[in-house]
Amino acid sequence: MTKLVNYYIMWGMKLSSKGRYAVSAMFDLAAYGNGDPVTAAQIAERQGIPLAYLEQLLAKLRRSGLVRTVRGPSGGYVLAKKPSALSIGEIIRAADGPVALAECVSGAASCPKSGCCSTKTLWVKLSAKVSRVFDSTSLKDLCQEARA
Repeated sequence: MTKLVNYYIMWGMKLSSKGRYAVSAMFDLAAYGNGDPVTAAQIAERQGIPLAYLEQLLAKLRRSGLVRTVRGPSGGYVLAKKPSALSIGEIIRAADGPVALAECVSGAASCPKSGCCSTKTLWVKLSAKVSRVFDSTSLKDLCQEARA
């Protein structure tokens, strides 16, 4: 896993803030929630995410079925699935769309050179490998790595 992430960084490619913040927010719910509601303000403070941005992101994660809201004085957000059943790839795609290291990977129409590009195959293969790493890593795995 580390090798692919290092390649990802080496090539100057990075996840958007939406993807990173979504993973951080879901990690917070798994690590601190223990099934109990966590407020957006608590997540924002612990994870260093602007509250207004986080609220928009949590709404997106809710619409994707990854989190649920609990109303009331001790309400907040809870995971909709067990951490072991949530992959990092699922979280990133819910927040940010498909994992694509170049625009041409997610749609040929986005690049005028898509029909004759000499590097597109590389970006497609590398995007697929990064997606596999994200998909094979659960939120539970992330929490366990953080504890170690």
